[in-house]
Amino acid sequence: MSRARITRPLISLGKALLFTLGSLGVRALLAPWLGDRLPFLALIVSIALAARYCRWRATAVAAVVGFLLTIWLFVPPNQPDLTPSAWAVGVTGFVFMATAIIALGEMLHRSHARVGRESRERETRERSLLEQTRQLREAQTLSHIGSWYWDATTDAFLGSEELYRIFGLDPVIDALPHISGQRGVFYSEESWERLNHAVQTTARTGIGHRLDLEGRCGDKKIWVTTRGERVTSAEGKVLGLRGTVQDITELRATEEALRRSTQRMEIVKDIAEVGFWFCDLPFGTLEWDSLVKEHFWLPPDASVDIDVFYAMIHPDDREKTRLGIEQSIATQQRFEMEYRTVCPQDGRIKWIRAVGHPFYAEDGRPIRFDGATFDVTENRRAETLLRESETAARAASAAKDAFIAQLSHELRTPLTPVLMTASALKEDESLPEDVRQQLRMIERNIALEARLIDDLLDITRITHGKLSLRSEPCNAHSLLRHVVEMVQDEAREKGVRFSLDLHAAKPQLHGDPTRLQQVYWNILRNAVKFSPAGSCVTIRSRNIPCPDSVHELCIEIEDQGMGFDEAMKDRIFEPFEQGATNRDSRAPGLGLGLAITRAIVILHGGRVEAHSEGPGKGARFTICLPGATQETPGAEPDAAGGGVHASETQPPLRLLVVEDHEQSLQVLSRLLTGGGHSVVGAGTKAEALAQASQREFDAVISDLGLPDGTGHELMRILHVQHGLRGIALSGYGTDEDIQASREAGFVAHLIKPIRFAELRHALHALGHAEHRSN
Repeated sequence: MSRARITRPLISLGKALLFTLGSLGVRALLAPWLGDRLPFLALIVSIALAARYCRWRATAVAAVVGFLLTIWLFVPPNQPDLTPSAWAVGVTGFVFMATAIIALGEMLHRSHARVGRESRERETRERSLLEQTRQLREAQTLSHIGSWYWDATTDAFLGSEELYRIFGLDPVIDALPHISGQRGVFYSEESWERLNHAVQTTARTGIGHRLDLEGRCGDKKIWVTTRGERVTSAEGKVLGLRGTVQDITELRATEEALRRSTQRMEIVKDIAEVGFWFCDLPFGTLEWDSLVKEHFWLPPDASVDIDVFYAMIHPDDREKTRLGIEQSIATQQRFEMEYRTVCPQDGRIKWIRAVGHPFYAEDGRPIRFDGATFDVTENRRAETLLRESETAARAASAAKDAFIAQLSHELRTPLTPVLMTASALKEDESLPEDVRQQLRMIERNIALEARLIDDLLDITRITHGKLSLRSEPCNAHSLLRHVVEMVQDEAREKGVRFSLDLHAAKPQLHGDPTRLQQVYWNILRNAVKFSPAGSCVTIRSRNIPCPDSVHELCIEIEDQGMGFDEAMKDRIFEPFEQGATNRDSRAPGLGLGLAITRAIVILHGGRVEAHSEGPGKGARFTICLPGATQETPGAEPDAAGGGVHASETQPPLRLLVVEDHEQSLQVLSRLLTGGGHSVVGAGTKAEALAQASQREFDAVISDLGLPDGTGHELMRILHVQHGLRGIALSGYGTDEDIQASREAGFVAHLIKPIRFAELRHALHALGHAEHRSN
């Protein structure tokens, strides 16, 4: 039993007893006037009060207690006139009055309780109704549903607040028009005709209606769904119509967007040939569209389950596909794989790319596995063809590079005796000057042909990213002066002069001197080639300080030649670009010099720029290289790499010359013999080894391409068995070729065609090396 159910009766009993004690107190106060008369008068009053404010049990207990106390206090025990009959009448009257009072009080209590209960129930129902009304109003607002009612008796048309809002009306100041008045206001003419017909039908037949209509909210077009039904009395009398109007404008827009998206998806699906598959987990029956079935060689009406799926996959791809699906589901990751499907009739193959994703319930349990398939057979075939094409292209490129290298070797070899003869004879002062001048012209043109061959090889190295540098300290001014000497004869013949303005305080660089000479030679030779007679080519140098305290060295070479327009500013540095649009006006050459120049400058960390005011106004090329420093004190090195001057003497050497080209061997032997050396020639590796075993030699001069072996093999044997060092002659001049010659024991690697002065210098260096080793 709860505490409240115990406390309430006790409180009620306490109140009743207080009323009784109070009445006894009042009776005691009235005793002087009443004496022994009317002893129960005050008690009857207390019983009435207790019956009013307490329940009947507490009042009855208090009445009994009060009765006993009254007898004890106010009824004397010895009253001669108090007969038993009189006592019985008095007691009976008291009991009757007390019982009546208690019964009336209880009736009053129960009446009040019933009224209170009914009042509370009514309040509860009212609050519930208000709450339901509020919820209904909120639900109508949230769902954009307005309700309406037409009373057939009064012809009144009523609507909810949301109905007003749907059609843009204010429920306070605007009146809701009757159905006939909604024509042209809430609905278009066509929509109202449909609505009116539906309403009339519902009123007549009792069949409800539902319509999607085009409506109006002010000047804005909306879409609504209107529903209606007939309301009848118990006797079947038509009381009116009631219904709802729902604003479905957003829903309609969403459906339209979904419809467009579906149409677009169908278009994409048709164009991309995408098939979609859906399946519940665990795997059972699979839902495939017709395209997926086509990917698996199945007819459109075929039923598919997981066993059919795996059966149609190529045996070599089944296990990896199964593992991929299981891993995707276990790790909640996207599934993507390519596998082959096999036609059961003829064994044809399709490559299929499948992309899928698992879906999970709230408790993490996998429930679906959906995705798409793509036929990538043609892509696979194209990739195969592409790989084959790339392989063929690489093979063709390698064959082309090998052809160019072989061609350069074959072109250089016959040029060697001509160049060596011309370079040697031009120094013979016994010949007439005009003959020596012609010999210089021959030497210059042969050198030009060799340069063209070198350019072809360099552009091939640049294309493959194999152009490398051999960096060492070098003086840019010395390199420039040497290059000017190299082109001086050609400039003199054209009547072009040079002006050197080399004022850079820091001309020292760390770079590849040979490659830098090539840069300056390319630009200077172009300047001479394109300059008119009597013009001047100006060469300037200056230093530019950089933010990181490192200076740049800038070389400007400016001519007064044909120039170029702005559109050619960058194009002239492209391979095979010569700047002329008319093919008949193209200058001799391949158009590779400036492309090679830019590549070399970039490898040095610099930049090269070209500028011209326009055709016929000359050109200026600016080469900027980083890391310029002060020139090291001391004698300026020979930029050409030295050389044996006439004053230098060289002791005669016993030389073994190995060359399979007969004319080159004859020229080499004649020139070396004329220089005071003892020469023994050989045309093959075997012949050279035989001569070395029979005689003593100081050095070897050998071509690298021999009929029965290589010059590298020969040099290794001669170096090990006889301690000889040598000079390699080759038409190949890559860094790898030079390194291979050094590793074989050659002191120098000369690239054909060779000037005799270069060979003398190499022999001089070889003699000094031998002297130091001794």
